[in-house]
Amino acid sequence: MISSHPSSSPWGLARVLIAATLLVSGACSTRQTGPQGPPVDKSLQQTNRVARIAFDNGRIQQAAKLYRRSLDLAYRRDDPAAINDARYNLALCLTLLQSDQEALSLIAQAHEELSLRNEPVPGDILLLEATILFRLERSQDAWMLTEVILETAEQSAPAVIGKTHFLRGLIANERGNPAGIEREIAALDDSNSAVQRADHQELTGHLLLIEKDWDGAVLAFDEAAAIRRQILDYRSMVQALAKAGEACERAGRPAAASRRYLRAGRSAALQRNLGKARIWLNRAAQLAEKAGHEAIANEARIQLAKLDRDRGTSTDAENSAASENR
Repeated sequence: MISSHPSSSPWGLARVLIAATLLVSGACSTRQTGPQGPPVDKSLQQTNRVARIAFDNGRIQQAAKLYRRSLDLAYRRDDPAAINDARYNLALCLTLLQSDQEALSLIAQAHEELSLRNEPVPGDILLLEATILFRLERSQDAWMLTEVILETAEQSAPAVIGKTHFLRGLIANERGNPAGIEREIAALDDSNSAVQRADHQELTGHLLLIEKDWDGAVLAFDEAAAIRRQILDYRSMVQALAKAGEACERAGRPAAASRRYLRAGRSAALQRNLGKARIWLNRAAQLAEKAGHEAIANEARIQLAKLDRDRGTSTDAENSAASENR
């Protein structure tokens, strides 16, 4: 995997894209952190419910704000399980907003509080921490955390173990270690989980890119995107589509690449992932023009124009709100 910012290379996706694949599956659900305590108060329940709706609809900043409120309510209640849930969900939102240091600070607080209660750190918190460290180019630290998760695998849900193997496969890919990728693919071989089947296909795509089997990589990433679509994981779906576009480029198939970048960019724009949408739509337009596919190029330019209009509308709304608050 290329670790440079996506705007600096037509090939690679930034770590944020790879990390998001790890983070969003099953995100912001209620975590099992220990025995169930007394019933959660209505204010906390309502705040968590609205926060989850915001998260599921791609309004990550709003979700983060609401989970901050949930954390305050959990502290007011002095409920360790609710505190852990709110802190985890807020850290996840901050990570998706690329506020990695603040997310790590929250995770450090979780470590400290759990240590004071003589409780182990749950695997999902360790996985989130490892994912952030991976994105911050601290792959060795991330790898060491995955070792801890797997050493205590019986304490974690199967989904956490599966995503841990996926992360290890991504680290192996970054290191240019095909044998390492193959080991993590093998760890996902027998799963009936759709999420893990998609992860399996994505790691297969990365392995085939290393082996320069461009067409095989296209098929693997396309299959991963199809599975992500079926399980409604649209954030990860667009990343797989973009990786399929990259493989098409390397195979010398600019028209096929442009179609995948267009699909990824159009969906990303509707998910409010505007930065990545712009990158993919620009690439779609460039490749379509190169291939002589004017229809695809025109559609990409139309989508880019919509992004510009939306940005202008958003800026006007922010300026109006700021004026009203003066």
